[in-house]
Amino acid sequence: MFKYNLLIFCILIPGFVLAQHFAPKTVVPSKLAKFDFGMTLDAFKEKNKAAAVSPYTQNDFRIEAKEIITGSDYHAVTYYFDNETNKPLYEIIIEFKSLELMTGYCSSKLKTPNDGDKWKWTTKEGIVFKAWTFGKKLVFVLALPSTEWEEN
Repeated sequence: MFKYNLLIFCILIPGFVLAQHFAPKTVVPSKLAKFDFGMTLDAFKEKNKAAAVSPYTQNDFRIEAKEIITGSDYHAVTYYFDNETNKPLYEIIIEFKSLELMTGYCSSKLKTPNDGDKWKWTTKEGIVFKAWTFGKKLVFVLALPSTEWEEN
């Protein structure tokens, strides 16, 4: 009985600890990892001169920026920022050039989905980070408080 309990402890505890210390940069393409989830729109604009920010008003719930990328497995990236207080980055949508490229990326970086057909982790700060695909797009979301993806 002791060996059985020890085995369960050795398997479950490391998995739980790793899940609680997930870092989004580990699954985002390296070219995009410089854009931290939670960074402000102003900080993003300083780091990314190529992204075009769409016009917005204070009535919009989010702000969109889009970047066209050449010479990569993906051809465009859309960034969503919350339109409140410091305007944090909370969502990145990567448009891959083909379904095969996207599937290959997901297999190598995200591995097997762990939440149905999606991926879900918890950061060391206790915030849920999710990923899913649709068409040739891969979506990454940090469920920051007061954003559309906030989890209660």
